Amino acid sequence: MTIEAKPVVKNKYWIVEQDGEKVATIQASVDGVVLVEGDRRQKYPSIKVLGTAHNIKFAHNKPQKNQNNSVYDYPSKNRPYNAIFDLKLRLPLYTNSRKSKSYFCAGYYLVKYGSEWTTEFCPKKIILTRNPYLGPFKSEQCMLESLSSLSTHK
Repeated sequence: MTIEAKPVVKNKYWIVEQDGEKVATIQASVDGVVLVEGDRRQKYPSIKVLGTAHNIKFAHNKPQKNQNNSVYDYPSKNRPYNAIFDLKLRLPLYTNSRKSKSYFCAGYYLVKYGSEWTTEFCPKKIILTRNPYLGPFKSEQCMLESLSSLSTHK
């Protein structure tokens, strides 16, 4: 049973939710805060006192960074650094950190290990240079369609 207060107006108004459903509101007043549950209003000297009394966790509205985890429109597992497009291999490449020397290939791939084709998401570049592969694919769906067409051509 999780009770959480989400800010609507910073330091002035919160919506209290229990397991995802609105159960109350909290309003700032001149001399504290007021918890409003239906017709009932309870006054508290501070947010901290109210939170402790009702076991309410206060969520903070922090602006989230819009992380673009893609390299040349191909999805990547992590935030890409040093994004490049290898023209010879026709691969969108990136590293996981600024100083890394290990390159990953953005997108979905079918990689042949021995006689079996396996699916890979963002494999290391060295895997693709050592094994036959198909890709990159921009979506898992496109990759799976290609895999099913490989299976039918056996």
